[in-house]
Amino acid sequence: MGTNLSQVFVSDALTALSGTVFNTSGDAADDVGVWKLDPTAGYVSSKLYATTVAETDTAGEVAGTAIKSPLWLVNNIQIVQRGTPHFIASPLINTRNIRSIKYSNHTTFVGTKATITDAKLGAVASGAFQGNLKFIIKSTPTDQLNFYDQGGLNIFGDFPLGAFNTTNHKAINVTVNFNAVDAVDAGGAITSDIVARMAEHPILSKLFKAPAISTADIVIEAIHPGVVFDVIVTNVDDDVSVDLAITGQVLGVGNDWQVIGEEVRCRSRYGNFNRMYFPDNVATYGQVGSKYDKITIEYATNWPSSTGIAPAGELNQAVIYYTAAGTDPSTTASEFATIFGYTQGTDDQFIW
Repeated sequence: MGTNLSQVFVSDALTALSGTVFNTSGDAADDVGVWKLDPTAGYVSSKLYATTVAETDTAGEVAGTAIKSPLWLVNNIQIVQRGTPHFIASPLINTRNIRSIKYSNHTTFVGTKATITDAKLGAVASGAFQGNLKFIIKSTPTDQLNFYDQGGLNIFGDFPLGAFNTTNHKAINVTVNFNAVDAVDAGGAITSDIVARMAEHPILSKLFKAPAISTADIVIEAIHPGVVFDVIVTNVDDDVSVDLAITGQVLGVGNDWQVIGEEVRCRSRYGNFNRMYFPDNVATYGQVGSKYDKITIEYATNWPSSTGIAPAGELNQAVIYYTAAGTDPSTTASEFATIFGYTQGTDDQFIW
């Protein structure tokens, strides 16, 4: 969201604001909508642009051909969110200045993972041995909520200060008794020892989930977004080491921490600066535990971006997050899909 003007609008419903009065809506459940000025003022209930064209030539084209630079049916719009006492809105946007509209289906966040297998243990010993697990923390969280506690949300729990590094990497060691190389299973002693040693460690217990156990492997997963790590298993007796397989994180789309973090970060765009932390109760519309789909609208500014010591950005951004009362919208029909011309549940993008 590194644009000149970034705004976030959050809807708890799959329906959009309706009616012809700006500061109200036909349905109390509606939170976000698109206001238009032409040909008459009112909230949009049908598509903003045509995404298909009918071919009438004789070249064999099929009627209703899809186009990725749709034809606008309105000239001026605003993105609007219900607020108290006044609605929140984007600047008036001339549709000829819109450069892209991107729809992203909800994707669940998955942390970085390390996998312990029998094969990896067999590479360092053929029987029982005392081992060392060295966790190399390569990067730490950078999300808004890791630096600003919005009303005690604490979505992931406290990130341990001992895991931060000021140079390159942070190394954390824990000793584990590997008493049978082939015991990587639900009942193996290796499993219980790894779980116990990580659970009692003051840093590792806050960095990682309790290892997931299957008959094939043990998976260690980071709790916090942005944490990238490696794990090295060492046979302390023979000083033989092996790196574990690492699966990269999936940051996902529309997770609660992303929505709330972006909303808090963009709050100054609504005039809520409050930099001295006066007792000003500013509403937060994103909800912990909710799963959202995302619409990103990028539009050009109407001032030169090439002048001045610190030129303004060329694009502004308005983001709409919407949820089915907290649940993943998935393929459930939504009015936002109708208005913005995509298929609900399928990622899409239009570019002008």
